[in-house]
Order: sequence, then structure tokens, then C-alpha cells
Amino acid sequence: MGLEHGVAALCAEGAGAMEKLIEITAEYLGTRQQFGKPLASFQALQHRMADMLVQKELALSMAYVAVQALDEADPAARRRMLSAAKVTLARAGRFVGQQAVQLHGGMGMTDELSVGDYFKRLTMLDQLLGDSDYHLQRFGEVMEA
Repeated sequence: MGLEHGVAALCAEGAGAMEKLIEITAEYLGTRQQFGKPLASFQALQHRMADMLVQKELALSMAYVAVQALDEADPAARRRMLSAAKVTLARAGRFVGQQAVQLHGGMGMTDELSVGDYFKRLTMLDQLLGDSDYHLQRFGEVMEA
């Protein structure tokens, strides 16, 4: 049960990190000027931010599923729910982190901004308590049983 609680906690942490990355990136796009306009006024960048938000909401929803799974009496259902949440966290975290870094340009990975730190943490969360490949395999095994 301890590892299962850990997976649920990692999912919640990842959703929070994605929320912060979106907040930081939106603020940056609102203040950074290009061609006399804020970057946030460009539709292509608005679409990228919207995609980031969708992925974060998906990860947040799956974090709730992970927490709910802890009360699941059926061990197979619990494993399936937790593995699905962990895979979703990994994929969404990678997407949101990469987009945030790209939208910040060269500054995205510097020590001056925390964007790179959040991206690295999201990347690390995938590796903790079984990476996404492990959890995809685990999910498949539960579904076959």
C-alpha cells in the first residue's frame, strides 16, 4: 500500500507543477513583447497554452483517480487506476514541460527562471516508483487477467 500512496502523491505533485508552469508561462507571454505586442496576443501561442492547459487538467483528473484508487477494495482495479494515472502524469508532464521551455525561448533552461527546474522535476517524477513503460505494462497485465 505504501507505494500506491506514493504514486498518488506523485500524481498530485505533478499536477501542481504543471499548474505552476502554466502560470509562469502565461505571465511571461503577457509581458514579453515582440513586434510591439505581447507574445500572448499571438494566436499560435494561445493555442499552445490551451493545449498545455488541457494536458494539465487531464493529469489533475487522473490525480483524483489515483487518490480515489487508494480506497478501491479490488486490488486489480486499484493497480489499473494507479498505473493509468501515472502514465497520464508522465505524458502530460513531458508535454507541458517541453512547451513551457520552448515558449520561454533560450531563457527556459537558464538558472534565472524556475521553468527548467519544474520541467526537470516533472521528468524525474516519471522515473519514480515505476516509469511510464512499467505502468503501461502493468496496466496491460491487469486488463488481461
